[in-house]
This record gives sequence, structure tokens and C-alpha cells, in this order.
Amino acid sequence: MRDETLVPAREGAGSPFLRESAGRFRNRRVRVPDEINLKNCGLLDSRAAAVHRATLAEFDPNDVLTYPILQPVYGMLADRFGVDTDSLVLTAGSDPGLNLLTRAFPEVSRIVLHQPNFDGWAKFAAISGCVLDPVAPDPETGLFDLRDLARRLRAGAPAFVVVTTPHSFTGQVHGREELVELADAVAEHGSLLVVDTAYLAFTEGGEELVRGLAGLRHVVRVNTFSKSYGLSGARIAVTVAHPATARHLFDLDPEGSVSAPAVALLRRSLEEQAVFTAIWADVRRLRERFAAEVERAVPGWHARPSGGNFVTWDVPDPADAGAASRHLLGRGIVVRDLSGAPGLPAAVRIAVANEAVVRQVVAALGDRYREGVA
Repeated sequence: MRDETLVPAREGAGSPFLRESAGRFRNRRVRVPDEINLKNCGLLDSRAAAVHRATLAEFDPNDVLTYPILQPVYGMLADRFGVDTDSLVLTAGSDPGLNLLTRAFPEVSRIVLHQPNFDGWAKFAAISGCVLDPVAPDPETGLFDLRDLARRLRAGAPAFVVVTTPHSFTGQVHGREELVELADAVAEHGSLLVVDTAYLAFTEGGEELVRGLAGLRHVVRVNTFSKSYGLSGARIAVTVAHPATARHLFDLDPEGSVSAPAVALLRRSLEEQAVFTAIWADVRRLRERFAAEVERAVPGWHARPSGGNFVTWDVPDPADAGAASRHLLGRGIVVRDLSGAPGLPAAVRIAVANEAVVRQVVAALGDRYREGVA
């Protein structure tokens, strides 16, 4: 006999599993032969590739048959960030780390952050039921002020307060004093400061700017290794938090998706630190030259100071930004048109790869201007 009490009046009626998805976040990236991707700001350096090639050549496939051993790499990261190992949480990229934070504290319903910002925050807000509370840059200068975040924070309930330094759209770097001042305001409010340092390796003295925040109860640092060690495809990152905060993250089993090959690649990269330190220094030098050479080649383009492995130029108008981006794409070079983002009415961001690619980009932009297309 059928138990009618367990059957809805109409099959599927009101089912939450039948609603349509917006389909916003599916990965549709493709790799085109010979195309140079300067849009996603990966570390396109042959020295980094050589380190990873050696690691993969020596990798024992038997290590895939068992779960990875994480303690050795945790010890190396503890030395690097100046904290105890119980303050560290490895994740399969920074996205899961940021998502963990919003899931670990479901009582928090607000994310205060500068806009524009990492697109993933909209995704994490949707997953956790949080509301984004965006703060725009100064309309006159296009620069971000951390005091604006503190003022917005005080206007509402406890929240996640997000700072990205260097900023992932503009390259703006926040100083030690202003970060400490914001951290104090966040602590007083009973909130949590999340500092995203994806590009900090490319800022000279960058670690000293955030070192004083390490291990504070009200501060979490999320650091991907995609940019600094060229591990975008490996998907590995670390969250640095007070041990009491880290325990909340471990309750959600964050390490389960971290793979043995990713751990091996990160461990070898940390062992070859001198190679990557040299790469970062070269990127900084090349970045300044790149900015100046484009300004000379294309009148009306003005580079913003950057602490990342990219340069963002303010350009005369959105049409110019779009046309230049399409022109470069026709030459097999993918860049990011930022036009229309808050504080960026017309702008183009281009990653710093290597000498040959920089010359190629400068020449392509110069050709376009000389041909009268600009």
C-alpha cells in the first residue's frame, strides 16, 4: 500500500531542485595555440616553468595512490609567513579559502569591500547568503581609501571586511599604518578583516607591510600561489589565521581537495625560493619600463602605479580601450578592458610577462597609434 502522507499533491510541485540556474560561474576558458594570455596575470616565466618541469619529471606516481602528506609544506609555510603551523589552512586555490570563511561564519550577512574587486566575492555572497556592501574609490583620484571601509563598516552589523593589496584591478598598494588602523577598527567592531595578498610578492618589501597582522584574532590573510609561483593550474593556496579561526575552517574539511601534485609543486617552489625571488625582482623592473614605454608609444595613455605583475593604464575613452584590446587580440595577445568599473571609466590592464612579450605589446600598440587607428 502506498503511504500518501509521503507523496506531494503533485509530483515535483514546489521542489527546490527544479528551479533554473543562472549558469554564471561555469569555467569556459580555452587555450588557443600561440595565444599570449596577459588577461589573467599568470606568471609567464620560463624559469618558473623549468622548476615545475623538474618537479613533475621527478614526481612519483605512487604518491597519487594515497592522500598527500601536508606537514612538511606546512612547516615551510610557517617559516615563510612567521606563524605557527596551526594558523595555516591549505586549500585548492584561494577561491575555496574565501568561500570557507563565508561558510564557517553563517551568522555574518554582510561583506564590506572596495569595488571593483575579485569577481568571486559575488559568488561567495550568493552561496552564503551574504549581501555585498561595496565602497567605491574616490571619484576624483580613482584611489581607494581604507578609512572609507571603516566608515561603511561602522554603519551596520559585524561583517567580513575585504582588502586586496595590491589591488587586483589597479595595482594600488596599501601601507602598513593604514592596514593596522583598519584592523583596529575591525576588531573594535567585532568584525573580521580578510586581506587578499595574491599579488604581494611583486611589491618590494610587501611582506613587511602585512607581517604585523599575522596571527591576530580578527584578521585573516588569504594567499594564492597562482601568481607568485606560477601555480594557477595546480590550484593551491594558504589561509593564514588565528588558530581559533583556523579551527572553524578545519571543521569544513578544507584540505580534502588539495592534491599531491599541487603539494609537490608548491614544496619544490619554496625550496627554489631564490629562483622566484629573482623573477619577482625582474618583474618589478620590467613593470616600470613597460609602463613608461607604452606611455611614450601611445599618447594619452597614463599608467597607474602598480605593486602587482601588471600595469593598468587610464586611456582617453572606453572606445579607445576596446579598440586597443581588439587590436592586441588580433595579434594573439589577450588583455583586460576594465572600462566602466568604478573609478575606471576607461582603462586597460596588461600583465607583465617577459622582455620579449613586453616588446611585442609595445610594438603592437605603437603600430596602432602610428597607423592612425587610435
